[in-house]
Amino acid sequence: MPKYDLAKKIVNGELSRRQMIKALGAAGVITSLSPLVAKSAFAKEQVGLFTWGGYDDDGLYSGYIDKHGGAPEYTTFGDAEEGLQKLRAGYVTDVIHPCYSDPPRWQRAGVIQPIDTSRLPSWGDLFPQLTEMGTVNFDGSQWMAPVDWGDTSLIYNPDKVTWMSPGNESLGLLFDDRMEGKVAILDSAADSWYLVAIYHGIDVTRMEHVTKTQVDSVYEALRKMRKNVKIYTTDTATLEQALLDEEVWCALAWNESSWNTGYPMMSPKEGTLTWSCGLVIHKDAPNLDLAYDLIESAISAETSEYLLNEWGYGHSNKKGYETISGEALAERGLAPDPIAHLEGGNFSNNPTDEITDYIEMQWAEFTAGG
Repeated sequence: MPKYDLAKKIVNGELSRRQMIKALGAAGVITSLSPLVAKSAFAKEQVGLFTWGGYDDDGLYSGYIDKHGGAPEYTTFGDAEEGLQKLRAGYVTDVIHPCYSDPPRWQRAGVIQPIDTSRLPSWGDLFPQLTEMGTVNFDGSQWMAPVDWGDTSLIYNPDKVTWMSPGNESLGLLFDDRMEGKVAILDSAADSWYLVAIYHGIDVTRMEHVTKTQVDSVYEALRKMRKNVKIYTTDTATLEQALLDEEVWCALAWNESSWNTGYPMMSPKEGTLTWSCGLVIHKDAPNLDLAYDLIESAISAETSEYLLNEWGYGHSNKKGYETISGEALAERGLAPDPIAHLEGGNFSNNPTDEITDYIEMQWAEFTAGG
């Protein structure tokens, strides 16, 4: 596999715009993803967007920007649970970007409002496999507009992990003694705990039945692999750079990191964790009309094309898939048949709030060394 050579890849046009920006940032060549444009003292108020770090990318909201003459006012969180706790503490914004398993918990917390899909012209172009999931459409209302989707799995360096190859891949790599100090994982229970739970035999599509005893058993397994983990991070650029520098040989990550590094994303015999994230509206959104304009922009065919081609993630709008070849989908680790992939994916559903809190509490202890 070709090694990381930033200058060569830029000259040869081998990097997408987003990959180039991330790579330059990781190399310290640039310090910001945002253009250095001074705001006018008379600039009109823009929609507030509370989102994942890295999703403050204007390309995802170009329709909104064209209409309103400015980008959303971005604030970011490390993971959805952190975001929820900030909302519970009184933080008010317009739109938030959690993932598919979050809306029931957020609705019970009283921090979001239902979405009026009649205000979204692109709604009919979305995959029903995403819009009709029981965690985003329930109690007779639509609570989340799905936007991006993909898989959480292991990315590995085949030059180092020579004993594993396509057709013979397993999540057991995380526990292999040969991987001591050679693993990076996402510092997110919603990704790392759940993927290990799949390896441990838990049906994450039926999390409503999970007990504290089962949660403890997964953490016992995680503690056994602690010696292998060198990096816990919410920053995918850090994780990718560690892979490219061969500081680690394997990373628990998302599709985009496979495409950015060129290393294969595992299709393990135990299965991957399939996810979808999207936009919800704060219950007290001060700019409701702007919120709907932002959501419409995010679920549009134009954003679908951008996300597929520039990020290497799946998108909720079917029309974007008309703009990308099967070869390009494969290069990004995306399924050639998105409907079949969505219908067969391991989408986890919600455990009880008590179990969710327990998983998160234990995760904080685990990453702190407990």
